[in-house]
Amino acid sequence: MLFRSTCLAAVAASMLSTAAWAGQAAQAPTAAQRPSAPPTRATMIQNIDARFAELDANKDGVLVTAEITTAQNRALKEAAAVQQQRIDTEFKRLDTNKDNQLSMAEFKAAAPSIRPSDTPAQMVTEFDTNKDGKISPAEYRTQPLATFDRVDTNKDGTLSAQEANALRQR
Repeated sequence: MLFRSTCLAAVAASMLSTAAWAGQAAQAPTAAQRPSAPPTRATMIQNIDARFAELDANKDGVLVTAEITTAQNRALKEAAAVQQQRIDTEFKRLDTNKDNQLSMAEFKAAAPSIRPSDTPAQMVTEFDTNKDGKISPAEYRTQPLATFDRVDTNKDGTLSAQEANALRQR
């Protein structure tokens, strides 16, 4: 499974590049990261071929089990190293007294507090379009339906999986 995802890295990179170019990525890329033109099928083929060439250790033009094993082991080691670095960094951040142990107090202090983002008065002000100090069912529906209508790009009144995924990525 890891090898399959490793092999598809070029495709994913091209698709992420396409999404970034189209402005659909979760975080906007910097000017240096943004491609100057939309990625093309030819660019995707170049990326796939470059990844194949990296995996083809003996450069005979085919991938064999040994090359796949080597690539998979390398990918596993890289993933484990990245994961361990994240764990170490997070542990050090949480271990405020630097005793290499996490107390319950340190762990709880790192937990995000739960609080509303808006006061009830702010919510009434936001939803109450006729400014009568009350939120009617129609006013309550306005914002969610506006979001639905914006995401329903083909305007068929149903969110497809693709449209729903686009909403989640925002």
